[in-house]
Amino acid sequence: MIGLLAVEAGEGVSVDGPALLLAVVLLALNGFFVAAEFALLASRRSRIEQLAADGDSRAKSALKGIRELTLMLAGAQLGITMCSLGLGLVAEPAVANIFEGLLGEVGFLADTDVFGQQVSHIIGFAIALSIVVFLHMVVGEMAPKSWAISHPEESALKLTRLFRAFVTVFRPVIWFMNGIANFVVRAVGVEPQDERAMAHSPSDLRLLLDESAGHGGLAATEHQLLTRSLELSGLTAADAMTVRRDIIAVSADSTADVAAAEAHRTGRSRIIVFEEDLDHVKGFVHAKDLLRLPNGSWASTAVGSISRRVMVTPEQHRLEDLLLEMRTERQHITLVIDEHGTVVGVVTLEDVLEELIGDFDDESDQRSGDCEQLDDGSFRLNGTLRHDEFGQGTGVELPEGDWQTVAGYVIAAFDEIPTVGDRVDTAIGTFEVLAMDGYAIDSLRFRVTADA
Repeated sequence: MIGLLAVEAGEGVSVDGPALLLAVVLLALNGFFVAAEFALLASRRSRIEQLAADGDSRAKSALKGIRELTLMLAGAQLGITMCSLGLGLVAEPAVANIFEGLLGEVGFLADTDVFGQQVSHIIGFAIALSIVVFLHMVVGEMAPKSWAISHPEESALKLTRLFRAFVTVFRPVIWFMNGIANFVVRAVGVEPQDERAMAHSPSDLRLLLDESAGHGGLAATEHQLLTRSLELSGLTAADAMTVRRDIIAVSADSTADVAAAEAHRTGRSRIIVFEEDLDHVKGFVHAKDLLRLPNGSWASTAVGSISRRVMVTPEQHRLEDLLLEMRTERQHITLVIDEHGTVVGVVTLEDVLEELIGDFDDESDQRSGDCEQLDDGSFRLNGTLRHDEFGQGTGVELPEGDWQTVAGYVIAAFDEIPTVGDRVDTAIGTFEVLAMDGYAIDSLRFRVTADA
């Protein structure tokens, strides 16, 4: 029998050729299972799906493997374990015999001496074990893992078919062992997942973007735009709205010349039209509608007769959904209402886009900015500045609490409605009220404390 044959190398050294050949095969198979495992883990599912959609049969097989990832990983572990045990059973004795034969010919370790035989056996075993472990780690583990991670899709396409055939043959065994493993996992209070979650949450994607930007894979502008796109998913209409007191509106019985004067004064192209008050909005009038009126008719035309329908959205409506709805309905402005049906603000398409790409001033904007650093190092702030905007503008995080704007934080610090010139010291710095709009804080000066 071939398995019993031995090739004699020298007088006292025997080389078990079939055993060494089997060890090489087991080492290669171990590398195959390791590479298949990491190929499935590292492959981009979107890329594999694209190749499968283009008709690549190998990609279709790889996609099936990704969809059964838990079973595939269990199969890889089974294959690796079988190969590792086989290497220990076959390779170690075969290699040890070689070194025992070599050592047996060395002086005091001659195999005719019992002590020499024992010592040569121990040394040969140690050398053989070291060689087998080294080859197993480098050739059977590290090298195939590095290749699969470096070329995940390519390796998945090359290996998955044969790997899935192995899993299919041993599926009952794998299923049985996987069931026992799930029982053990549940026993410690963890619910096992049948398939790896391939989708990433916005926070996961932000970490990936930060890592790519840190390694130079993304330009600073691209990183900022993509990060803002992800942050948009966490915002609501209330976060982007112009608050009620800043809404530009005229009554429905006002004439067109009044609306034109408001548009000229504020630079706004869309003016809200109400019937009784802002909680009874009729619609809005666009500056283009006024320009289309016949000459000399402004003073006799009520804006209520030319107003357009306006969108309405709840204040907690997600901003990305609102953007899609505004685009679908081809609307550039929407009213924001609270749970009581009270109008609390308006959101324009420009407001949503500024959340995506940052603040920008068009030809109609007349403001200098919501956060402006002055020559003395202090900041001039708009009272409606939000938590995130305050942090981006000043570099200081606004404490969390029952407020949505910096004005709310300052009023809470005062514990009363302030007046122009009032100052208050807080944990993050000193605030001074520069301007009031009725009972609302319009603008503030902020100076950072030394230890903030």
